[in-house]
Amino acid sequence: MPSCDSPVKLGKTCTTGKPVVKWYYDTKMLYCYPYKYLGCDEGSNSFATQDECFSMCKPADQVSCGGNTDILGNCSPHDGGDSCPAGQICVNGGNIGLCCDKKIQEAWDLEQSPKCKQGSPVQISVWYGKTPLIGRNCSHRFCPDDSKCIQGKWTAHCCK
Repeated sequence: MPSCDSPVKLGKTCTTGKPVVKWYYDTKMLYCYPYKYLGCDEGSNSFATQDECFSMCKPADQVSCGGNTDILGNCSPHDGGDSCPAGQICVNGGNIGLCCDKKIQEAWDLEQSPKCKQGSPVQISVWYGKTPLIGRNCSHRFCPDDSKCIQGKWTAHCCK
Protein backbone atom coordinates (compact mmCIF):
# COMPACT_ATOMS: atom_id res chain seq x y z
CA MET A 1 0.00 0.00 0.00
CA PRO A 2 1.52 3.36 -1.02
CA SER A 3 2.33 5.76 1.80
CA CYS A 4 2.90 9.35 0.73
CA ASP A 5 4.17 10.30 4.20
CA SER A 6 7.03 7.77 4.26
CA PRO A 7 10.59 8.92 3.56
CA VAL A 8 12.07 8.06 0.18
CA LYS A 9 13.91 4.73 0.21
CA LEU A 10 16.45 4.17 -2.57
CA GLY A 11 16.48 0.41 -1.96
CA LYS A 12 19.43 -1.93 -2.43
CA THR A 13 21.27 -3.35 -5.40
CA CYS A 14 20.53 -7.00 -6.07
CA THR A 15 20.65 -9.63 -8.81
CA THR A 16 16.86 -9.90 -9.23
CA GLY A 17 16.06 -6.24 -9.90
CA LYS A 18 17.62 -3.47 -11.93
CA PRO A 19 17.99 0.24 -11.14
CA VAL A 20 15.21 2.43 -12.52
CA VAL A 21 14.01 6.00 -11.95
CA LYS A 22 10.86 6.14 -9.84
CA TRP A 23 8.98 8.97 -8.13
CA TYR A 24 8.21 9.78 -4.51
CA TYR A 25 6.15 12.42 -2.70
CA ASP A 26 8.20 14.94 -0.72
CA THR A 27 6.19 16.10 2.29
CA LYS A 28 8.36 19.18 2.82
CA MET A 29 7.94 20.53 -0.72
CA LEU A 30 4.48 18.97 -1.28
CA TYR A 31 5.62 17.70 -4.69
CA CYS A 32 6.58 14.49 -6.47
CA TYR A 33 10.28 14.11 -7.32
CA PRO A 34 12.36 11.44 -9.08
CA TYR A 35 14.90 9.13 -7.49
CA LYS A 36 16.90 6.13 -8.66
CA TYR A 37 15.46 2.95 -7.15
CA LEU A 38 18.32 0.45 -6.91
CA GLY A 39 16.26 -2.68 -7.70
CA CYS A 40 15.32 -4.36 -4.39
CA ASP A 41 13.84 -3.42 -1.00
CA GLU A 42 11.45 -0.77 -2.30
CA GLY A 43 9.83 1.64 0.14
CA SER A 44 6.11 2.42 0.30
CA ASN A 45 6.53 5.99 -1.03
CA SER A 46 7.42 4.87 -4.55
CA PHE A 47 5.57 5.34 -7.83
CA ALA A 48 6.29 4.31 -11.42
CA THR A 49 5.42 7.76 -12.81
CA GLN A 50 5.13 11.32 -11.59
CA ASP A 51 1.45 11.33 -12.61
CA GLU A 52 0.79 8.26 -10.45
CA CYS A 53 2.54 9.97 -7.52
CA PHE A 54 0.49 13.15 -7.96
CA SER A 55 -2.82 11.29 -8.25
CA MET A 56 -2.12 9.28 -5.07
CA CYS A 57 -0.51 11.97 -2.92
CA LYS A 58 -1.18 15.58 -3.95
CA PRO A 59 -4.68 17.01 -3.51
CA ALA A 60 -5.73 18.96 -6.60
CA ASP A 61 -6.51 22.05 -4.52
CA GLN A 62 -3.18 22.04 -2.63
CA VAL A 63 -1.28 25.23 -3.50
CA SER A 64 1.78 26.88 -2.00
CA CYS A 65 4.38 29.55 -2.56
CA GLY A 66 7.76 28.61 -4.04
CA GLY A 67 9.79 26.27 -1.85
CA ASN A 68 6.59 25.68 0.13
CA THR A 69 7.21 28.94 1.98
CA ASP A 70 4.42 30.72 3.84
CA ILE A 71 1.42 32.11 1.97
CA LEU A 72 1.27 35.75 3.08
CA GLY A 73 -2.25 36.50 1.83
CA ASN A 74 -4.65 36.19 -1.08
CA CYS A 75 -4.76 38.25 -4.25
CA SER A 76 -6.25 38.38 -7.71
CA PRO A 77 -3.76 36.94 -10.23
CA HIS A 78 -5.65 38.75 -12.99
CA ASP A 79 -4.94 42.32 -11.78
CA GLY A 80 -1.24 42.28 -12.62
CA GLY A 81 -0.32 41.30 -9.07
CA ASP A 82 -1.06 44.74 -7.63
CA SER A 83 -3.23 43.38 -4.82
CA CYS A 84 -0.26 42.17 -2.73
CA PRO A 85 1.71 44.50 -0.42
CA ALA A 86 5.17 45.75 -1.37
CA GLY A 87 7.80 43.01 -1.30
CA GLN A 88 5.25 40.37 -2.25
CA ILE A 89 4.14 38.94 -5.59
CA CYS A 90 0.81 37.45 -6.64
CA VAL A 91 1.19 33.82 -7.75
CA ASN A 92 -1.59 32.00 -9.58
CA GLY A 93 -2.70 29.08 -7.44
CA GLY A 94 -5.40 27.67 -9.72
CA ASN A 95 -8.69 29.21 -8.57
CA ILE A 96 -7.02 31.67 -6.18
CA GLY A 97 -4.04 33.97 -6.09
CA LEU A 98 -1.40 33.73 -3.39
CA CYS A 99 0.68 36.60 -2.05
CA CYS A 100 4.21 35.22 -1.73
CA ASP A 101 7.53 36.76 -0.73
CA LYS A 102 8.81 38.29 -3.98
CA LYS A 103 12.53 37.52 -3.54
CA ILE A 104 11.91 33.91 -2.51
CA GLN A 105 9.38 33.34 -5.30
CA GLU A 106 11.70 34.78 -7.96
CA ALA A 107 14.59 32.60 -6.70
CA TRP A 108 12.28 29.55 -6.72
CA ASP A 109 11.09 30.30 -10.26
CA LEU A 110 14.71 30.56 -11.47
CA GLU A 111 15.55 27.22 -9.86
CA GLN A 112 12.55 25.58 -11.56
CA SER A 113 13.75 26.85 -14.97
CA PRO A 114 17.39 25.79 -14.67
CA LYS A 115 20.30 26.89 -16.82
CA CYS A 116 23.55 24.98 -17.24
CA LYS A 117 27.03 26.55 -17.35
CA GLN A 118 27.97 23.85 -19.86
CA GLY A 119 25.46 21.95 -21.98
CA SER A 120 21.74 22.15 -21.41
CA PRO A 121 19.21 20.92 -18.83
CA VAL A 122 17.98 17.34 -19.26
CA GLN A 123 14.34 17.39 -20.36
CA ILE A 124 11.55 14.87 -19.79
CA SER A 125 8.32 14.43 -21.74
CA VAL A 126 5.12 15.29 -19.91
CA TRP A 127 1.51 15.59 -21.10
CA TYR A 128 1.98 19.23 -22.17
CA GLY A 129 5.39 18.83 -23.86
CA LYS A 130 8.93 18.86 -22.45
CA THR A 131 10.08 20.17 -19.09
CA PRO A 132 13.39 20.14 -17.18
CA LEU A 133 14.03 17.06 -15.04
CA ILE A 134 13.94 18.50 -11.51
CA GLY A 135 14.72 16.39 -8.45
CA ARG A 136 14.82 17.18 -4.76
CA ASN A 137 18.43 16.22 -4.06
CA CYS A 138 21.44 14.98 -6.02
CA SER A 139 21.85 12.18 -3.46
CA HIS A 140 18.76 10.60 -5.02
CA ARG A 141 20.84 9.87 -8.16
CA PHE A 142 17.94 10.61 -10.53
CA CYS A 143 20.04 12.13 -13.33
CA PRO A 144 20.89 10.02 -16.40
CA ASP A 145 24.39 8.49 -16.28
CA ASP A 146 25.67 10.79 -19.05
CA SER A 147 24.67 13.97 -17.20
CA LYS A 148 25.76 15.91 -14.11
CA CYS A 149 23.53 16.74 -11.15
CA ILE A 150 23.55 20.37 -9.98
CA GLN A 151 22.18 21.00 -6.47
CA GLY A 152 20.24 24.21 -5.83
CA LYS A 153 18.79 25.66 -2.63
CA TRP A 154 15.51 23.71 -2.83
CA THR A 155 15.88 21.31 -5.75
CA ALA A 156 18.42 19.81 -8.14
CA HIS A 157 18.62 19.52 -11.94
CA CYS A 158 20.64 17.60 -14.51
CA CYS A 159 22.96 19.09 -17.15
CA LYS A 160 24.05 17.21 -20.25
